[in-house]
Amino acid sequence: MVKAGTAGTTGEQRQEQKQLMSKDTLKRLQERLETEGVYAGPVDGELNAQTEAALRQSQQQHGLPVSGTVDEATLQQLQLRLPTTPGGER
Repeated sequence: MVKAGTAGTTGEQRQEQKQLMSKDTLKRLQERLETEGVYAGPVDGELNAQTEAALRQSQQQHGLPVSGTVDEATLQQLQLRLPTTPGGER
């Protein structure tokens, strides 16, 4: 199915996303997914299995590649942006 090419990379991508996304950005992501009706978990800024499942569902609904990871296309669809530097700091 659409998951082709993601096998074996989930842990690496999740770790990379945790470094790129601040807790506040993840909270905004969870709030946006909650508004879409695909996330019912806690808005705690944690990238967990529930958040990844909601990302997959949102990606599928919007015709994006389904990965469960936060990529540029997903951020654009959700109208979110990452800070310009990791952690939002210089």
